[in-house]
Amino acid sequence: MGIFNRKKRKEPEIELMDGVLQRLVSYVTPYRSRLGMAIAFGMLAGLLNGLFMFVLKDVFSVVLPSAGEEDAATHFTPFADLPIGFLQSISIPKPVLEPEKEWIFILAVCMTMPAMLLLRGLFNYLHQYFMLWINNKVLFRLRDECFTSIIRQPIAFFNEAKQGELMHATATQTRACADAGTQMISAWIKHPIAIISILFACFAMDWLYTLGAFTIFPLCILPVALIAKKVKRAGGREEIESEALMVTMQESFDGIRLVKAHARESYQRTRFNRGSRQLLDWLMRWRKAMEISTPLVEAVAAIGISLGLVYAWKTEMTAAEFGTLNLAMIAMYPHAKALSRMHLQMQRCAVAATRVFTHIDRKPSICDLPDARELEVANGPFELRNVKFAYEPETPVLHDLSLTFEPGKKYALVGQSGSGKSTILSLMMRFYDPESGQILLNGRDIREYTQASLRDQIGFVSQEIFHFHDTIRANIRYGQLFASDEEVEEAAKLAHADEFIDKLPDGYSTMLGDKGRTISGGQQQRLSIARAILRDAPILFLDEAMSALDTESEKKVQDAIEKLAAGKTVIAIAHRLSTILDSDEIIVMKNGRVEDKGPHTELVERCPEYKRLYELQFKVEA
Repeated sequence: MGIFNRKKRKEPEIELMDGVLQRLVSYVTPYRSRLGMAIAFGMLAGLLNGLFMFVLKDVFSVVLPSAGEEDAATHFTPFADLPIGFLQSISIPKPVLEPEKEWIFILAVCMTMPAMLLLRGLFNYLHQYFMLWINNKVLFRLRDECFTSIIRQPIAFFNEAKQGELMHATATQTRACADAGTQMISAWIKHPIAIISILFACFAMDWLYTLGAFTIFPLCILPVALIAKKVKRAGGREEIESEALMVTMQESFDGIRLVKAHARESYQRTRFNRGSRQLLDWLMRWRKAMEISTPLVEAVAAIGISLGLVYAWKTEMTAAEFGTLNLAMIAMYPHAKALSRMHLQMQRCAVAATRVFTHIDRKPSICDLPDARELEVANGPFELRNVKFAYEPETPVLHDLSLTFEPGKKYALVGQSGSGKSTILSLMMRFYDPESGQILLNGRDIREYTQASLRDQIGFVSQEIFHFHDTIRANIRYGQLFASDEEVEEAAKLAHADEFIDKLPDGYSTMLGDKGRTISGGQQQRLSIARAILRDAPILFLDEAMSALDTESEKKVQDAIEKLAAGKTVIAIAHRLSTILDSDEIIVMKNGRVEDKGPHTELVERCPEYKRLYELQFKVEA
């Protein structure tokens, strides 16, 4: 019941390091051409914000002239206040129209606003399009690097890692990193230019009013700065709790048989809801801290507008000027708000980025040597020389073990659980490296070969059966990816899997459920054997390969394996001694050492440990 009594974890201090941000940006720089276009369109969209203010002011002057200035609208000069010659010279005279047709000119003037907005929207769309294109490229690369780094880790890593956290990092936290990287660049392109262009327009219209407004405007940023630390802490904890929730889900679904067998649905629900409640609690804190800034900023802005009204009354500012200036300030606010929130969002992203890069940078403890060679064919002996190995430093599993497996012979490893049988196969496949001693193949240390080429020489059938949520054909073909349909079906026949496959409605196109659970254990095992048969490797490892087969299927599969094993090195682990009695050599393991080895007839006579195992099983089977 430890899950209900766990101590509250200490809140981690999460710092946003410049190195993390720089590394995120480095994922964007390879796409310089697209980035250049995104910058160009972002700048144009930002500049049009300021130009729109000049247009807006003159539209107001033409359409809504102040009292006593009804005849002022003889020309539409939207950029008259802009100190740029060719723009300043743009002037559209008011045509001589009959009074009932003056609305045509007014409509034309008013339509300049949607035209400007449409043009700004087009530039903004193109900016967002190119940034989204870059975002997807960055996300693909991050996910590829993260998944590739994780999948290359040795078995020891997966024995300790939480799969839910790995999935969360690969699927969710990479998205947060990609979004943060591109959003940051987009924000620093578009928003500052928009603010500068609007400010330029405001200073051109009334520099004193604008200067006064900017004694108030910095105060709008103060509430955001005050809550930054709170947001940073809440955002970081949300990422951590999200990982924990993913772990609970993964364990519940992966271990559903155990959950059902012990009727622990309610218990798992309690675990899930506890994690979900904590996640939502931190999410609520993060959202509250983020959203409280909006009313605070708006309140400060309202004070500024109130003071601006007093200034307008005092200076007899026209309604068009006052309205345009304040609309400009309002238009500036979303850009300033977006910039101020970028820091808060990046603080939240820091946890995700750090974890993703931790996975990407993790070096496998077992890796190929720089000068590793390809193993073309395994036609020599497989040897273990004075091998010592331990999963835990103070608990050795194998003690100074020496064995030789000659090619073309059948070997069997027997002994009590924990005697080191499966460990021997794991070391020979280089899932682990020995602490001392050597493992040789063809007279060379297996560390001199690439891992992929070594394992290509080995067919493996484990007692831990696994099948993908895919068709039967695809699951068998996993042993040899480029095998033809005929080769797949021939392998299934040798494993006697065709007997049940042909009875299925969709035959080899039948979709297997998660981990193959839609078929029986014996059928799953026969598919695993068919996969190994298709691989047709010169070395064959059988780790309790017959454990899930009934007596009839066992005889058929054993006959198929005997045909397959011709000319191959076969090493089998079996608790059912009846399946390995015809082995050329049976190796009896006890406490990580070789107790004895030889054919069955000799071991029964001279090895007490083997005789005990044999008689115990014979009595059980009798």
